[in-house]
Amino acid sequence: MRQLCRGRLLGISVAIAHGVFSGSLNILLKFLLSRYQFSFLTLVQCLTSSTAALSLELLRRLGLIAVPPFGLSLARSFAGVTVLSTLQSSLTLWSLRGLSLPMYVVFKRCLPLVTMLIGVLVLKNGAPSPGVLAAVLITTCGAALAGAGDLTGDPMGYVTGVLAVLVHAAYLVLIQKASADTQHGPLTAQYAIAISATPLLVVLSFASTDAIHVWAFPGWKDPTMVCIFVACVLIGCAMNFTTLHCTYINSAVTTSFVGVVKSIATITVGMVAFSDVAPTSLFIAGVVVNTLGSIIYCVAKFLETRKQSHYEDLETQQPQGEERSQVETSCLLSWRSCRRRRWLAGPKVER
Repeated sequence: MRQLCRGRLLGISVAIAHGVFSGSLNILLKFLLSRYQFSFLTLVQCLTSSTAALSLELLRRLGLIAVPPFGLSLARSFAGVTVLSTLQSSLTLWSLRGLSLPMYVVFKRCLPLVTMLIGVLVLKNGAPSPGVLAAVLITTCGAALAGAGDLTGDPMGYVTGVLAVLVHAAYLVLIQKASADTQHGPLTAQYAIAISATPLLVVLSFASTDAIHVWAFPGWKDPTMVCIFVACVLIGCAMNFTTLHCTYINSAVTTSFVGVVKSIATITVGMVAFSDVAPTSLFIAGVVVNTLGSIIYCVAKFLETRKQSHYEDLETQQPQGEERSQVETSCLLSWRSCRRRRWLAGPKVER
């Protein structure tokens, strides 16, 4: 029981950290795009990946982290995740350029539904619980309601926004699949992804001329802009790790719901700081519905956790010299079946 509570506390802590880093990165990137007209998005992505790769390699060589050395087998294990991670980051940056920050958040709030559907098809773990399903549908309806009041963005921004949601959902599901198919933890996953993606991003940064023209950018004379740029790179590294860690410990759908919870603060900051969209009644109603869906999801996951604890107690505290009742046997068989399908599997923590 104590181990279960410790695991759940770790899962909640990682989810909160992911929400903080993700929301902060969205706001800072929007500052770079809107206030400073910093359009070198490929370079930001390249520096984020290379910083993570160099830092993790240095820590590995110093013996401070226990990850295997990079090789062909490690790269092959995370090849699909690497491709989707790179594509998802690119689409996110481009959709931030074409959409207002609140409207970008509206698109991201459709992520739980897409993640759940792709997860059912790829992970083949059966249908979600009624509570989770209701929370996902309510959240998606809230996103549609909030988005109905704003159709003023760049058409290409809407295209990249839809693609970003699809690729992001596939990325999260593939992370969860990799956590089940490999013995590597989230730190090893980030190490492999960063090293694999960095050479490609370096080539893309030169092909897009970002790495060439960025030196002539006049904003480098502004210390505030430089600080925001450095913060984006560092927070991007932290966000990538918490994305992997949250998905490993919790699930792909839970990670997508973290984005829904942190969207309220992001929307508020976006409306106050950028003034690129007015808070209409439809938009506010959509935010309220989204909040309701998030609350329902938290309650549903809490009930699932309590049920898991009950099943573990039945499994570990068997009455000696007595046969189990039919109800206990049914519960234990159901619990073991869920464990085999990794519905309620414990976290894979990497030292």
